[in-house]
Amino acid sequence: MILDLDHEVTRAITIGGYLFFVLFGVVFWLITRRKDSKVASVGQMIERIMHRRTTRIAIMIAWWWVGFHFLVNVVHR
Repeated sequence: MILDLDHEVTRAITIGGYLFFVLFGVVFWLITRRKDSKVASVGQMIERIMHRRTTRIAIMIAWWWVGFHFLVNVVHR
């Protein structure tokens, strides 16, 4: 009986967490879409981050590192 309750509470917390992040994303998107907004949109932030060559190389290496560590475990199993 107690195990069923723990499962339901964990499920509710997980669903609530996902809904919170979706709601946060929608609110953030709406804020960035206003004409007088001082908050940069995601596209503007990525454009600014990718402005320098060294940053582009660092991001490519970071993504390679993450992909390599996740894919190597899958391929070698």
